[in-house]
Amino acid sequence: MSLLRALNPRAVAILGASDNPIKPGGRPIAYMLRHGFAGRILPVNPKRSEVQGLPAFPSLRELPAPPDAVVISLPSEDVAAAIDDCVAVGASMAVIYSSGFAELGDAGRAQQAELLARAQRGGLRLFGPNCQGVANFSTGAILNFSTMINENPPEDGPVAIVSQSGAGAAILYGGLRRAGIGMRYMVSTGNEADVCAAEAVRTVLGDEHIRLVVLYLETLRQSAQLAEAARLARARGVPILAVKAGRTSAGQATASSHTGALAAEDALADAFMRQHGIVRLTDFRELIDYAPLFLSQPTPRGRRVVSISNSGATCVLSADAAEDFGLAIGQFDAATLAGLTQALPSYVTARNPIDMTTALLGKPDTFGKTLAVLSGSGAADLVHVGFPIGGEGYDFADFAAQASRFARDSGIPIAVSVNQDWVAAAFQAQDVPTFWSERAAMRGLALLAERVGAGYGAGAAAAPCAAAASTTLDEPSSLAQLHEAGLPVMRHMVVASEAEVRAAFGTLPVPLVAKGVCADLAHKSEHGLVRLDIRSADQAVQAFHDFAATLRRLGARDGGMLLGAQHRADFELALGAHVDPEFGVVVMIGQGGVLVEALKDVQFLVAPFDRAQALEAIGRLAIAPAFAAVRGMPAVEPGAVADMMVRLGDWMLAQAGHVQSVDANPVLVARGAQQPPVIVDAVVAVARKETA
Repeated sequence: MSLLRALNPRAVAILGASDNPIKPGGRPIAYMLRHGFAGRILPVNPKRSEVQGLPAFPSLRELPAPPDAVVISLPSEDVAAAIDDCVAVGASMAVIYSSGFAELGDAGRAQQAELLARAQRGGLRLFGPNCQGVANFSTGAILNFSTMINENPPEDGPVAIVSQSGAGAAILYGGLRRAGIGMRYMVSTGNEADVCAAEAVRTVLGDEHIRLVVLYLETLRQSAQLAEAARLARARGVPILAVKAGRTSAGQATASSHTGALAAEDALADAFMRQHGIVRLTDFRELIDYAPLFLSQPTPRGRRVVSISNSGATCVLSADAAEDFGLAIGQFDAATLAGLTQALPSYVTARNPIDMTTALLGKPDTFGKTLAVLSGSGAADLVHVGFPIGGEGYDFADFAAQASRFARDSGIPIAVSVNQDWVAAAFQAQDVPTFWSERAAMRGLALLAERVGAGYGAGAAAAPCAAAASTTLDEPSSLAQLHEAGLPVMRHMVVASEAEVRAAFGTLPVPLVAKGVCADLAHKSEHGLVRLDIRSADQAVQAFHDFAATLRRLGARDGGMLLGAQHRADFELALGAHVDPEFGVVVMIGQGGVLVEALKDVQFLVAPFDRAQALEAIGRLAIAPAFAAVRGMPAVEPGAVADMMVRLGDWMLAQAGHVQSVDANPVLVARGAQQPPVIVDAVVAVARKETA
């Protein structure tokens, strides 16, 4: 049976069934009786013949008919036997409320693994353990013991909640219901012995009535399944809004890689969600606040926003917020200006933001005429409307109806900022989302705009592979690996004697850089093993002897000296990659040099990705504005760096885990297109070969 069908059971058994509707074993029975479950409810309690007015049975094996789903509300020591009984009677799904498993440590994890093994032998799917349960509010199959269902009666609707936390699911449920939003599914995955949040998202998206998925994660597991769910969501036009908590370091990469040192689990999760069009929010409150916007408004075509208000202050604040969130307050073309000049009073300047002033009181059709001009102008991808103060003389019911029609007919999303409950109610009655500040409304529109093109260039998610024990290559071998990958590396030669130094000097363009070669030392500059601006053979020979002496003093292996062409640069970037156990190959781009770990101005992408996504990542760097043309100097051409990122990610994937990490730092980048970027230092770590 598919997991979606399992969420629509015809018969539900409750192990640990209670006559008390307040206890976990009693609540699902009370909820199903109260909210119209049409299937069979089968309480199992060896001490009672009746539970909440229903016949009770002494054991699962003595039921008159096999259940599709079983709720297990028993002490942890009784769960294994209950799983065996579920398999014996042919149940499809078990929901385990019981705690005392993986959350307690190694012993609990072993017990949990045994539960899964027992279930898998019989084809039984598990939610939990240590979960608050699941619910299908369209059928009344509420296999969940959250008290929030008592406080906020359920209503079927287009939303599905998936949460690793039972409390998190309840918070989202309560907030959305109080906002008047109905939902079809509420799924708590708990310890995720079997069904994880990613699979649950993929499952609920199989229901064509779902138009929004809200997701709470503490750990992102099964990223390939979540990527597949995100692709399905995009194909169906269903937004996924997510809160990801647990901002802790993953620490899976090799110590020699800057990429690993900078890549925390949270940063990788953030990159993954952005690439796959999953909109990440800060907390439950934001998710609840912005859900109506994603439910009611179309996906915008771009990031240009027009702001309209009857207040000059709101115009200024909305412009500030738009810039803060990366939206473009554009200028109007001649045709749009002409149309707005006709729509607005003669003393109002037609510019963006549009200040309708108090003229709206005397000419209430000004608002509708302004929207009509924007609808056909092509000047706006998004529209913000601010009504900070409304009173007698303002027909907000009409304004709301016009705003709703505008979004529906034009395909341009609209968000309204207000300060009065009755004004908000007028717009909400027309399914026009409202916010309590210009800033909140603009953030919502910016979040909508994040979905523009998001994920469409991403290939299929690569299968995660475990990070292996690795061996660090010396710099010449590392540069050779990257050259084979098709990445630009500096011209260089490795010399092992004074005669070789003098012979090499005449074949490379001066000035040169000299580096001691030693796989034992990742950061050579800290040990005086880098020398710049070498312009004579004698200088090169002196560096050779000095480096050899330093390596002897450090007790490090002497691999000779690398002589390379010294390149000019306007910027130093860091390019890296590593194999992450969950996400697979992760590529990093960031501000490079010796301060890479201190500044942490980095962005991550999960391979595979395309050039457009690489360019977007480069554009998110804090240093990116400095790449523009300034004071007569040409701009940096980021396309070549983006191509390097794509090539590195594809090459790492092709290595199938052989190359564990790459740290290319610095990558020298010059303004203009005359000098392409070049890697002048690199450390590559490869999987260590096992010896018999």
